[in-house]
Amino acid sequence: MGTLLQALVMALPVVVGGLLHVAVIKLRWFPSLAAIPLDGGLTWRGRRLFGANKTVRGAVVMVAATALAAWACSHLGVGPPVLPVQHEQPLWWGALLGAGYILGELPNSAAKRQLGIEPGAAAPTTHPGLRPLVWLIDQLDFLAGIVVVVAIAGHPLPAPTVAALVGVALVVHPLVAALMVMMGLKSRVG
Repeated sequence: MGTLLQALVMALPVVVGGLLHVAVIKLRWFPSLAAIPLDGGLTWRGRRLFGANKTVRGAVVMVAATALAAWACSHLGVGPPVLPVQHEQPLWWGALLGAGYILGELPNSAAKRQLGIEPGAAAPTTHPGLRPLVWLIDQLDFLAGIVVVVAIAGHPLPAPTVAALVGVALVVHPLVAALMVMMGLKSRVG
């Protein structure tokens, strides 16, 4: 139970950062940053690299909001940390989580664009076997990015924590997607 609680505490700043990002999208804040795609409009094999939904606004807001959420969690004494850095350097820790989130989504977005899957769309019915795999990757891509980024920064996560985070992500990520559908920001949950 301790590992699951630690995973939930670690996930909290990412969830809060994601919800703040949803609010920024809904309120149409920072429109000039939203107009700048992370791929700069680049194409590969005639298709956009990441697509129009991956913007500078998303990257900036996710990193900043997750950093602030991690700082708030630390200062409120929320739960047991997985690693000391969570409480010793909460802004840095949150920025790593936010950056990992964004970087983890990019390879998946690039692969889906090359498969002809539009941003926010399901795998095409011409490839029904891809749908479960695309769904699973959509739920976990950001987590892979977080695990890699925090490890590169010198804070590798214990394997049991990563396993618990997979379980948390498979529950929380679809719930946030459902919230986005209810708010009219997405057309589907999975």
